Amino acid sequence: MKFKISTVLFLLVCCRFVMAAEQPNIIFILADDMGIGDISALNDESKIQTPNLDKLIAQGMNFSDAHTASSVCTPTRYGLLTGRYPWRSELKMGVVQGYSKAVVSPEIDTVPKLLKRAGYNTAMTGKWHLGFQWTYKEGEEPVCELNVDSKEVENRIDYTKPFTGGPLDCGFDYFYGMVASPGMPPYTFLENHRVAMLPTEQQAWYGPRDDFPAGKKKDYERKATMLRPGLKAPGFESNQVMLRYTEKAVEYLQGQNADTPFFLYVPYASPHTPVVPRDEFKGTSKAGIYGDFVQELDWSVGQIFQTLEKQGLTENTIVVFTADNGHAPASFPMHFKEKYGHDPERGLNGHKAQLYEGGHRVPFIVRWPAKIKADSVCDTTINLNDLYATCAVLTGQKTDVNQGVDSYNMLDLLLGGSAYERPTSVHVDYGGKFAIRKGDWKLIMNGNLKQQQLFNLKNDLGEKNNLIGNPEHAPMVRVLTDGLTSVVENGRTTPGPKLENDGSKHWKQLYWIEK
Repeated sequence: MKFKISTVLFLLVCCRFVMAAEQPNIIFILADDMGIGDISALNDESKIQTPNLDKLIAQGMNFSDAHTASSVCTPTRYGLLTGRYPWRSELKMGVVQGYSKAVVSPEIDTVPKLLKRAGYNTAMTGKWHLGFQWTYKEGEEPVCELNVDSKEVENRIDYTKPFTGGPLDCGFDYFYGMVASPGMPPYTFLENHRVAMLPTEQQAWYGPRDDFPAGKKKDYERKATMLRPGLKAPGFESNQVMLRYTEKAVEYLQGQNADTPFFLYVPYASPHTPVVPRDEFKGTSKAGIYGDFVQELDWSVGQIFQTLEKQGLTENTIVVFTADNGHAPASFPMHFKEKYGHDPERGLNGHKAQLYEGGHRVPFIVRWPAKIKADSVCDTTINLNDLYATCAVLTGQKTDVNQGVDSYNMLDLLLGGSAYERPTSVHVDYGGKFAIRKGDWKLIMNGNLKQQQLFNLKNDLGEKNNLIGNPEHAPMVRVLTDGLTSVVENGRTTPGPKLENDGSKHWKQLYWIEK
């Protein structure tokens, strides 16, 4: 039986649509500086109510031992999107600023690039914080550095011209968001390759006051609502950013249907400073404006859920909710735990920017009604870097062996199984110092050997009993140290040829490795 060419083409197109319909949609929601204890379903003593996140837990799977690759913003976002440990990039410590150059190199594959190859439409609305290549005014020498003082360059940028190195160059079809948090200039929204509204005004410094009666360091109110000086667009208000991100996410979802799978990445700005909940949320929690801001975040997540339901897309949509690191004392000072009776860490030691569990252990909740058992729990130790490998397997995409080199497929875990191959987890803090976890054991490295720490998390999740000086555990210290050396020097943790890390081949935080 012979077919006309037009008939064959028609069948191929139909087949493509059938395959697309079988692919699950993916929504990845990333909170900013949020502790596990900030979700009411995960903390019986929480003074914050999060009904939408509680519902997500009840309908999906809660990962009790999920971690970020770093305890601060930029590195975690890099690892999440690339499947590489962040220090394999040129950024060895800290975070980038609003005018810093792009951290993600063009030759690096990303989650949205991978999903586009699988036929997905990809979109992002929210906080980028991975740098851009800005266009400078004619005659101005471009500054291409990771650490850039905004005062030195902000008036040299041509904001009427497109920028590169951002979300669209990393695989997203659509982008609406900001350079970083709404407390960092330039204070304006960005859409695709351009500034949505030109920043023509100046935002004055707003932060802790030198003349505060108890001293500048104790001006917690102003510290939590801090705004750095810099250019801003007329009418820009930081307390409207969360709402704008939600509106754009909803608008995007309203344009989706079952014919083409989509990936929507929503990195929110809450509860990172400036802690600026909208008026309708002020006073709604029992944990001050921090709690109010978390409750606005929960409301925002609820708007996404409602839109999915209205579009009839809930059943075959994977929704992930997690955070980029633990809670920040700048947003909720440590002594506020006693003042409000609320503990964002839920008993864990440490917080944002530190290597203790409170810095990098985060909530990680996944709902996929078509596949994931409701109200289920997974206790396997996972890492946010695993998104890349999981999406590759989920969509049947063959990836280059030298991409996503620190990412492991966790699809079987989502389906209720136990197959998962990550041998170790490596974390870095704000200063670029390392920690490595293998099984129940965790080693925190420090150039000052007296400050090195070894913990058995099975027996001491609160990291109170440092075992580093116990001769009995010296072999484990050597195993972990050698393991970390191998992770660094091999340029990867997954099987494959040895690779070079980007930038410096040896940096000061690798004090234990000989040059």
